[in-house]
Amino acid sequence: MTIFKIKRGDTLPVFAVTFQYANGSAIDLTGGSVFLHLGSLTNFAPFFSGASNITSATAGQVEYRWSGNGADTNITGTFWAEFKATWTGSQLTLPNDHSLTLQVFEDYE
Repeated sequence: MTIFKIKRGDTLPVFAVTFQYANGSAIDLTGGSVFLHLGSLTNFAPFFSGASNITSATAGQVEYRWSGNGADTNITGTFWAEFKATWTGSQLTLPNDHSLTLQVFEDYE
């Protein structure tokens, strides 16, 4: 299980992932768009959705840059995270064999 950790309100580190098929080859994201979705661990209710940047389409590399306005890291807790890639007529949830976990820790300011 992959766990990404960040403090409440922080904008770094960037949430960067590389998507590959089971054989290790990159998932080509050329012409697509990708959104990060966060949901509750207890009832899978959606918590947040935001557009991600495809940093290398042919290498399957994506990053989500935290907004800094608190909309995406303003609530502490543990959440499921997944990316949805869409192309004309197609959609792929990534990773497709498990969910990522996001932990937002309290800051002490």
